Amino acid sequence: MRKVLILFLFLSSIGFTHAQVKFLARFEVRGEPYDPVFEMMRIPDGLVSFRTYQARNFTSEKVFQFFKTDFDLNASGLIELGLRPGFDIIGYDTDGVNLFVLMSKGYNTNADKYILQVNLNTNQGFEFSVENLLNMELVEFLVQGRKAVFMGNAESRPALQIYDLDDKSLHTVQGIYGNNTQVLQIRKMPELESLEVVVSRRGQYKNRETSIITFDMEGNLIREVKVDQFGEPGQEILEGLLLADQDYQQVMIGAFGQDGRSSYQGVYIMEINEFGEYDFKLYTLEDFPNFFNYLPEKQKAKQEQAVLKDLEKSKIPLIKNTFSIRDVRETEDAYYLYFDQINIISARGGRSGGLFPFNLYRYDRLNRMGYAPTYMDPYILQNLPSQSFVVANEYQYQSAHFIKISKEGQVLWDNAATYNDFTTEYPEPFGEIAIVGDDLYHLYVDNEVIKASFFRNGEKIFDQLSFELELADEGDRLKSTDLSTLRLVHWYDRYFILTGQQSIRFLNSSNREEVRDVFFMSKILVDGDLYQLEEVQD
Repeated sequence: MRKVLILFLFLSSIGFTHAQVKFLARFEVRGEPYDPVFEMMRIPDGLVSFRTYQARNFTSEKVFQFFKTDFDLNASGLIELGLRPGFDIIGYDTDGVNLFVLMSKGYNTNADKYILQVNLNTNQGFEFSVENLLNMELVEFLVQGRKAVFMGNAESRPALQIYDLDDKSLHTVQGIYGNNTQVLQIRKMPELESLEVVVSRRGQYKNRETSIITFDMEGNLIREVKVDQFGEPGQEILEGLLLADQDYQQVMIGAFGQDGRSSYQGVYIMEINEFGEYDFKLYTLEDFPNFFNYLPEKQKAKQEQAVLKDLEKSKIPLIKNTFSIRDVRETEDAYYLYFDQINIISARGGRSGGLFPFNLYRYDRLNRMGYAPTYMDPYILQNLPSQSFVVANEYQYQSAHFIKISKEGQVLWDNAATYNDFTTEYPEPFGEIAIVGDDLYHLYVDNEVIKASFFRNGEKIFDQLSFELELADEGDRLKSTDLSTLRLVHWYDRYFILTGQQSIRFLNSSNREEVRDVFFMSKILVDGDLYQLEEVQD
């Protein structure tokens, strides 16, 4: 009887752990093993996916392939455009109904480049030569209003150039290039025909100064807000994410601490008015009572006691590992913050401590889905000369943290999910969130399993539930998945997109087994209500 009860409970758990994640639609592009993967970008009526491709024979030339899918992953068909010989993708962006792809002949900083513009209504392609760019390692490529923006590192200093696609004029933006300077973020502002750039500089006395600079599309300075007085002496902005402007009001949110001591202390919210005046709200572990909810009870109690001891001594409790902001979602009256806590193992050996030069640049995640700078992308690194990159660091993920703060400044709730020391060498963010009403979902891929956590009004409903990857056809069987190609990103509402390469066993029309190699896209729905309904039935 006891064995029957255990079996019943096990089957019941399978029922509700598979109920909350549903694979709704799937689209495949047939190919061969180790074909290049497709990049993706959001467009108003769905997605556009694209890559460069060369068939494996002696006569085929490399082509640019793309296809569009609607919100049900119905595809328009694969379209091919010709490419200049020897060129490949190093950057991309969309502007209006056009996809812009930056092509380079090799990956040297002085390599020849051109821009391929694809009109997504007519499927026509247009080429624009790009000349006289600085020799830079490209970090970001954007297009806004017929102006292409190039940001990268030239001689270990940041550089920003704006190129007019029509009159071929090139403007090098002043005030960016300098020693001990980093560009943290660039944000397009099409409504004002301008760019916002977040810059961090190390001053003469090793103090860090953060500036939010606005330029027009010819590189002229419109406004600069210098954040040179932050918190208490020794406290600095360590990371930041600049949100979209609201009636000329700006907000930047991130982590702060003591850079010189490699320690994180908490979260800041900086508000900037139309006159460039700014104000801070600072939050530490004292404000986040559920920070250690990712730990077992005994470890959690031990960490909470350590925080209380620091507070009794009037000390700010420290966050031991790198505390990196991943995303901010804004509603009419609140901010939802998503941070990851990571222990970074240096490639030179040993633990890095709290602060590390970790993905400091924040790319545009609004349209890009999994975008990474070319020189950091593992799919491209394998094709680069060995001397062009160093041994990768290991990123040991400890926990994901979610905080809801009202726009008046009150912490409404906080909570955390565990990663169970998930370790990766991929340097870009991979955890994704969806916020729908009072519900927050956190998903990521671990090998061939989707891990999901769910919070409602700040209360943890489930944590780290596992969901296996599913195929669309019941007659198909999964032979293998190229784990290095799997990419899970939030799409809209409570829907996510999973992409990658797989080998599928299937029966052909003669009822004989065959294997097809595919690039696939799966639309995934998450629904926490299904968990509660099944739990009540059990």
